[in-house]
Amino acid sequence: MLSRNEQQQLRVIERWFEISDPELTRALREGRFRHLGRFRRLVCLALMTFGALLIGLGAVAANVFLLFVGILALTTGVCLRIGALRP
Repeated sequence: MLSRNEQQQLRVIERWFEISDPELTRALREGRFRHLGRFRRLVCLALMTFGALLIGLGAVAANVFLLFVGILALTTGVCLRIGALRP
């Protein structure tokens, strides 16, 4: 439970967001987020799958280069996916 002072501070912050970025405020209230297109979703899935396979192959073959490229591909796929969740 929030104190009265904390509730007032939250109201001030909400008003600031409404004034500074009304589009973000509207998107958060309505739950409207930009969805990934089918192509971008497939690219993210392909990168993550490719990265996971390279990590597995690199671990089995004890190859540092395969591990590095796999981690890089997996990280890129995850970052693309997370970056698309913004309103």
